[in-house]
Amino acid sequence: MKKEVLFTATAIIGLLLTGCNATPSTEQGTTPDSATETTTAPTDSVFEVAEVMPEFPGGTQALFKFISGNLKYPQNAIDGQIEGRVVLQFVVDKEGKVGSIQVVRSVDKMLDQAAIDVVRALPDWKPGMQKGQPVNVRYTLPVSFKLS
Repeated sequence: MKKEVLFTATAIIGLLLTGCNATPSTEQGTTPDSATETTTAPTDSVFEVAEVMPEFPGGTQALFKFISGNLKYPQNAIDGQIEGRVVLQFVVDKEGKVGSIQVVRSVDKMLDQAAIDVVRALPDWKPGMQKGQPVNVRYTLPVSFKLS
């Protein structure tokens, strides 16, 4: 059975266009009190949006090409005719490395794991920047699985 993997760019574009005012948050998802916020972000802060968002080498189209070329549609999911969109969040750290991968919308454990595996295989990114400094940035990526 031929597989076709589709990716939803709308969610990523929406994320990139959500705004220019970045606010740091800790890994637990809380935002610092504005009275204690300093002009430089703590080293462990994770930005939801940065002045310059992280960039996959070659841009968004290269990211989609990498994923479509490396994503493995599990045979058991094909046999079970399981389709859907897995939404992942991960952090691109100050060095451009991908980590802290989480499934925020699950379809099936097999598809979730396939999406996680392809994100783990991503090469280093150009890190996000805030006030001229590299920062940790949370990134949301939908991965669609569709049988044809």
